[in-house]
Amino acid sequence: MKLITKILKFLRFYFKPLVIFSVTMLILGSLSLFIFDSVIMPSYTNLGDEYPVPDITERNIDEAKRILEMDGFILSDEITEKVDFNVPPGIIIEHHPKAGSICKKGRKIYVTVSKGGLPAIVPNLIGMSPQDAKYNILDSKLYLDSILYEFSVDFPEGVVMGQSLVVNDSAVIGDSLFIVVSLGKHPTEFVIPGVKGKNIEEAAEQINKSGFKIGEVVYYKDEDLLPGTVIDQKPSKGEIVYQGTEIRLLVSTLEDPPEKIEFDEDSLKVDKVEPEEE
Repeated sequence: MKLITKILKFLRFYFKPLVIFSVTMLILGSLSLFIFDSVIMPSYTNLGDEYPVPDITERNIDEAKRILEMDGFILSDEITEKVDFNVPPGIIIEHHPKAGSICKKGRKIYVTVSKGGLPAIVPNLIGMSPQDAKYNILDSKLYLDSILYEFSVDFPEGVVMGQSLVVNDSAVIGDSLFIVVSLGKHPTEFVIPGVKGKNIEEAAEQINKSGFKIGEVVYYKDEDLLPGTVIDQKPSKGEIVYQGTEIRLLVSTLEDPPEKIEFDEDSLKVDKVEPEEE
């Protein structure tokens, strides 16, 4: 009986403080967990602090950075560049996350900016045939404006001997150029080509290639012919003349010409149109 009494006294003396200590630690632990979960973690992760990403397309980098910082976002230093012929260099084409995406403050925004259109490089066309020159011009994203023809002692007939843009220079895509094609050596005699029956574009090309020029063009209403058909020419085919002689053309139209045509012996004639033999 004395032993039991001693044991009870011992437990009352030592167990009560132990219980109090345990309860105190449990309360402190619970309080610490509550503070960590409700205060520390939200402040660290911005939990519940989310906002839509603003639209920064069509802005330059400086403008985009300012707009993002105002909304609590960060412009990433990793910037992608992309060729775009429709957007000036340095302008943002797209970004990730996209505009309107809901993100936490401090999120990095990755952008792609335009490099603009890459310049076209002028090809070397000298020595090529006109057809090959046309293909090379198209491949270089340039535009052939016109073809001139000149006599030359240095280049054989039918090859390109000159071009208006300097070889290997940079040009804007879509820029135009003209080429000069050799007619070979100067002939001793200049013979008028026949262009009767051709359309005006074909006639002009043949006249220029032969070293002549188109002079007066008279239009005559003729509903039986396609518009723009050469009805007659002066000088006539086969005449021997000097270089640079102007050739007058009578050309068909479906509309009444603005002036009445008066014919004389030296005038252009209106006859049945048959193509000239080459």
